[in-house]
Amino acid sequence: MDSIAVQEMLADSLASDGVIATWNEVVRPVLTAVAARWQLSGAGVEVEHLLNECVLAAFVRATPLVTLGRNHRPVLLACMPEERHNLPLYPLAAELAQRGVVVRQLGAALPVVALAAAVRRTAPSAVVLWAQLPRYADPGVLTALPRTRQQVRLFVGGPGWRRGVVTTPAERVDDLADAVAAVEGAVT
Repeated sequence: MDSIAVQEMLADSLASDGVIATWNEVVRPVLTAVAARWQLSGAGVEVEHLLNECVLAAFVRATPLVTLGRNHRPVLLACMPEERHNLPLYPLAAELAQRGVVVRQLGAALPVVALAAAVRRTAPSAVVLWAQLPRYADPGVLTALPRTRQQVRLFVGGPGWRRGVVTTPAERVDDLADAVAAVEGAVT
């Protein structure tokens, strides 16, 4: 429950090891352990919430403002409708921004109507949709997105998609490094 110590550790890791290593080697193992403790004992949800807030703040701080990016059309990052676990989108946004990619973070539980409006308004080069839980990995959302004059690459990520059907033209990304590589390929 020491948010200052957590913030310092995250800042040190981000500075020395970068976004992807910090996410994979520090954040994910700790959050997994805290969640396992909670499942076994029912205790520690306050620790998980504190960690989530610290991680979110650290990755937001690690995300530079990109005014003149490599991409002329932004990349949209959003959760599937009703999906509230948006934390993994923050390291993705941070790593892409550090690589000069313009990103628009749309956050958790974005209604499909709002997602469709954002796609129409921005004509993005890519869209990444996150589903932590399988019940939110709805392929109908993918087919409901509007077509734009310019091609939009559509990616889905998160454990919710592992067993779900991913309809064409969407592509599954399996982890943070895979998502970064896929999005970079879409914007070049």
